[in-house]
Order: sequence, then structure tokens, then C-alpha cells
Amino acid sequence: MSSSLLCINYCNTSNRFIASYPISYGVPLAKGVLPPDANVAIRLKNGEHRTVQSRTLETHADGSTKWLLLDFEIPLDANEKGALVLEKSEIASNGIGVKVQETADTIDVFTQQLKAQWSKENFSLFSSYVVNGREMMQSGSDIILEDLNGKKFYASLSKTLDLKIIESGSQRVVIESSGQHTGEDDSTLLDFRVRYTFRPHEPGVSISYKFTNREAPEKGVLLGAIEIIIPTAIGDKTFKLVRQTNSGKDWFSRQIEIRENVEITAGSATSEAGKNRYGTAAEGKVLIRNLESLRENLAEYPYFLRPGNARTDMTGGLKQMYPYIGINGEAGSALGWFFDMEYNYPKGVRAERNVLSFDIWPRWAGEFRSRRGQSKEHDFYLSFSDEPRAHQQMEDIYHDHEIGGAGIWFAVSPPLQLSLDADYVRETGVLQLHRWLPYDEAKYFSIEAKLGSLGTVGSHSSRGMMDFGDWVNPDRSWAHNNENDSILDMIREYYRREEATMFLPALAKARHNAHVDFIAFDPDPLREGTMPAHCPEHTDGAAYPSHMWVDGLLAAYCISGNSDFSEAALSVGENMLRWQSENPTVFYGDSRECGWPMLAFLRLHEWTHEKRWLEASHKVFEYYRAHIGPAGEIKYALPHGVGTTLMAYGEFIAWRALFFYYEQTGDEEVREFLVQMLDKIYLHRPRNIVMGWAVNDLFPAWAAYELTGDDKYIEDNYPFLQFLMEREGNFPWGGVDMHFYLAELHRRGTLSRFAHAV
Repeated sequence: MSSSLLCINYCNTSNRFIASYPISYGVPLAKGVLPPDANVAIRLKNGEHRTVQSRTLETHADGSTKWLLLDFEIPLDANEKGALVLEKSEIASNGIGVKVQETADTIDVFTQQLKAQWSKENFSLFSSYVVNGREMMQSGSDIILEDLNGKKFYASLSKTLDLKIIESGSQRVVIESSGQHTGEDDSTLLDFRVRYTFRPHEPGVSISYKFTNREAPEKGVLLGAIEIIIPTAIGDKTFKLVRQTNSGKDWFSRQIEIRENVEITAGSATSEAGKNRYGTAAEGKVLIRNLESLRENLAEYPYFLRPGNARTDMTGGLKQMYPYIGINGEAGSALGWFFDMEYNYPKGVRAERNVLSFDIWPRWAGEFRSRRGQSKEHDFYLSFSDEPRAHQQMEDIYHDHEIGGAGIWFAVSPPLQLSLDADYVRETGVLQLHRWLPYDEAKYFSIEAKLGSLGTVGSHSSRGMMDFGDWVNPDRSWAHNNENDSILDMIREYYRREEATMFLPALAKARHNAHVDFIAFDPDPLREGTMPAHCPEHTDGAAYPSHMWVDGLLAAYCISGNSDFSEAALSVGENMLRWQSENPTVFYGDSRECGWPMLAFLRLHEWTHEKRWLEASHKVFEYYRAHIGPAGEIKYALPHGVGTTLMAYGEFIAWRALFFYYEQTGDEEVREFLVQMLDKIYLHRPRNIVMGWAVNDLFPAWAAYELTGDDKYIEDNYPFLQFLMEREGNFPWGGVDMHFYLAELHRRGTLSRFAHAV
């Protein structure tokens, strides 16, 4: 019997050889295929096997692995494409790679490149960082917050420090340090968390710094600066290495050595002309702060390439830079950059003699409001050597992690793209994709156009430190805030269409939702652990049950292993339980308000296997059984508190939840109720297209067919589907759940007639 489990398709989008590229990737497995914590290995296309560090993220009801997180490294030729085979293995990881050691006082990490140490008593970025026996750090590394009055709060003064190992294996080790930024008078301001990720062949370390506002002021706190300073031991006299993006009459890039302090920045658009022309693409461009450091002879340039020309300045002109800074000194070298720097502007990276600094919020950016309950995480990279390194050697390290785009419309991205075969993912049964329409652009061109998926690729939408991963309209009156669980839909499309470009934007949306949109602290228990709806500043509005989603967050957790996503999902579930028990008037205010929570309860039961989530779902079922109208429509007295109109607002969500509740429990009472009620409302009428939602997506018709096997529920809606195909525009609101009905027509071989009739 074959030991092969699945294939991972990959593509190196860079025109470079990469000796060892680290991968963390969650993959789905069908029920019964793999026991939890079984050993696996990766087989390269040349037949070579690679060690894999793996961890089960979710199990099926029988205990077998449903989602498995993989950590491994592979070599990549320039522009290489191929498939990696995941196989069962008889042996565990060979243990060669990253090692970690914990004592009563310290934690130490060892790789082939370095040895890093942290103290459990006092915070510093590193207590020690040794390369080839040479110490690369000086004392004084710190994270410093500054308020608008100039008062400073230091991570190094935190009265409590929690230092722990959160991932430990030969292929990846993650260390976490957390505490509070503290002033010299013992006052505190914002919590901090720093995570360090080590890989076997990495010449450095990836670092993630997150702040969380658990302060009392309702409108948040104002800050003037947040900076991370790292004094190095590479020597007092240094020179800096950077790359200028545009130089000379041919506008080519060039490497430059600078013998003075250097600061590169990412800020808002450099000109109104640039923003008017390019929108968000003009924002966050990485620039050198002091153009004179580049020693350009401006007299040699034609006027249209000189600073001051509006078209040239739109993208930064001669000041535009790559986001890394290298530093060489007599005793060694340092290299650093922010990941996704331009997306997360304002940002700054400074090299002042032997001190490397990362400005999370630079002083030149003005005041920053950290709203109550919000978090924000920032990723950067550090690499040290015990001797000076050539510029190309340091730039190669940067390009092993990020490659730049071409022109203003593109930004940096990792060089590797990953995807899974769509048929394989459907076979595993995850994310309901076995019930979604398979992607066939040639066969179903007009159907995909109606679904809005035709030709779409992953995009990050808004830029800016607190907007990245969301969409905020230009006048900042409205934000998307993960409406209708767009994280889940993006991950589904990533798999359904094998569209690799959707992977990273989906994770960016999940990270934003779990950090910036998420209220980690609030004195009101019905706000804590929630995501308010459509807030341009992300948490400055009302929170209510129908606008918090867990399926997408848990999907993002399963493909990444990022525990922040699963913890946010669990927190939302707990909050919804509070709404259900403490404020049932709102919770049962309409089927949207309790339908989404019921779906969340069901997904949390599926993930945790805890019965309490089913018990909460059963209460929703009992409510509907007691309150449903004789016509089967889930109608409510609207507007709320006035009751002048009866409306079936958002009812498709409740029907969906009730159907999946039956599938998880097999409760015949639920099935009988659904069959009786759905039989009354499965016919859809154009008069209800705008409101009512159940009439938009044909889900009740599909659910009724699934429960009874009666073809009438499908066939009676052919005229309505024809009407939807002929009307202008995409399928109306709620149309994402058209997939269930459309997939059934695909299975029957009847969908083509609707695709070709338009």
C-alpha cells in the first residue's frame, strides 16, 4: 500500500536559486487516513526525503488527523515548479536542526548559524547572540514607547516577564517573551509580546512584536513613538549597505555603500498627485530620508527625472529604496528589515553607527491612537555575522525572504507560492468544499462571472499599519471588518481555484481580524472578545452577534498554525454564549443575530468536540421550533423595538445553521422540523431579492433536497436560477451560498444549460 498522503504544488516566483527555503504549511486529511502525531516526511521531485516537524491542529470525530501543520525546508532552483509528496514515515524527525534548552534562569536556542539566549528575569531582545564564538550584542536592547509628553515606557523595566517555549522541534523553534512596557515610576502602558522563530539553516531570526492595549481610557491612548533599539557589537565605526530602486538616466537600481547614519522610511503617499492617480498603491513607498546620503549628481539628470517633477515624485523617485539595511563593522555585520514594510506604514529602519533600530511608529509620523482592546503585530528580521559580509551576500539573504515587484502596482512578496490539488481538498471534506462548485472556467464562464470569482486574484486592499488586511473606504466612514466571513471565502477560493495568490491575503485578513478588529479587553463583557461591525477605526463601534465569525479564523489557523487565530475564534464563541444567556433579546432579535452564532457554535464543536457548543445550538433550535410562523418563514417584527413591519431578515443564515446542526447531531426532531418548514419556503420569488436573503442563494431548496431526496426542490427553482442568470450584475447579496445548489446541478449535468443560456 502506498505511503503517499498528498502532493503540495509549489512555484519559486523568483529568478534565483535558494539553498534552503523554510515552509510552515497546514494541510487537510480525510477521515481515518492518519493517526494524530504520526510521523511524516516530504519527498522531493528528485526522490530525496526531507525531515518534517508536524503537529495535529484538528482531528476528525474518530480521532484521526483532520489538519496537520508541517515544518520543513527545501532547496529551490530559479523559477522552479513542482510537487512535494507528503508520505507516512516509520521514523520520527532525526533531531538534527534547531535545538532548545531551558534552565531555571534562561532559555537557549542553538542552530548551525548561531546561539541565542534570553533571561527569565529581565527583558532584552537577546541576553546573548553568539556567532562562531563571538558575541554580537551589546547591552541596552529594548522596546520603548513614548507618549505625547515625552514620557518613556520600557519593556526592559517590566515587573513581570513570561518567557516560554511555544514551538519546539528540529525544524522550527519559537520562543515567546511577554510583559508590560513600564516607566521609571513603575507606571505601565500597553502589554507587549515578542516571538522569535528559528530554523535550521536560517542565517538569522524572524521576530514578531505585538502590542495590546488593555488600558482603561475608553477612546484609547495617544502615543508619539514606538521603537525597538538593538545595540550591536560589530564595532563603533561602521558603514551601511542599501539598494536604491531608481538611479541614473536608465532608472536602474544600484547597491550603495554609505559611511554615515542611514534611515529608510515608509509613509503615506509622497504627493496628492500620486495618490489621486494610483490610490493605495502610492502609499507606503520605502524611501531614504536623506537624499544627500546617496551622493547623486542631480545636474546629470534631465529635468523630468529630478526631484520636484510631479510624475517622478509620485513613487518616490530617486529616494525609493529596498527595505533592508546592512551594517559592516570591524567586528562583524548586521542586517535587518521589516517584512511587508510598505503595507504597514508608517515605518522606519535606522542604522546609527552600530545601533540598528526598528521604528514601529516613527516620531515623524505624528500622534498614534491605540484604541482600547486593539493589538497589532509587526514582523522583522535580524541576521548577524562575526565578520564583515559582502553587500551581495547580505542582499541574497533578504531576497531569500522577499522579492520586489515591478512598478508602482506591485509590492514585495515571499518568493514561494504553495497550493493543493482542488480535487484532493474536496475529497477530504473540509470547509464544505466537497459541496462547492468545482472550478471550470471554460465550462462555466458565465456562472463564475456571476459568482464574482472570474479572473480574481488575491489582493491586500487597504494599506497602513492599522488598515492592512481590511478594506476602508476613502473617506473613512466605513470598513469591511470581515463582512460575511470573507476570510473563509478567500480560503475556499484559494483551494477551489488553486489560486496561490489568495493564501497570503487570507492570512493577512485573519491576522487583522484577530488583532486590530478584536477587542482583547473591555469592562463590558458583551464587548470583550468581539469584533465590532464596519468600523473605520476597526473597534470604534457597536459589537453584536451577527458580525463575528469563527469559521474563517479557524480555517486560517488550520493552514498556518497561528494560535492567535484559534484563540480569537474561541473568544468569540465565549462572547456569543454570554450574549445568548445575558441578552437574549438581541441574540434572538432576528435570524441573522442568532444564525451566525449557531454556525460558530457548530464549528467550535467540530474543532473542540466539546458538547457545550451543541447545547448552545440546541437552544437556538428550540427557539425556532417555538416561534416559527405557519408559512415557514423566519419573520421578525422590524424595525427592532417598533415592530411596524414583518420581515424575513437574514433568514438564510438560520436555515443554514439548522441544517448543519442536524448533520452534526443526526437529531430526527430537527430533521422533521426542517423538512416541514423548508417545504413551505423552498420556492424563491424575485420580489424578495433585496431582503430576505434565503431567496438569494437557493440554500433552502438544496437543503430540502438533501434531507428528502425529492428532486422537486431542485427542479422547481430552475426558472429562478434562469432569472438570476439573466438579470444584470452578480448573484445578489448572500449569493456565496449559491455554491451548494450549483454544485448539485453540476453533479446532475444540468448546470451547463444555464451557463450557456446567457
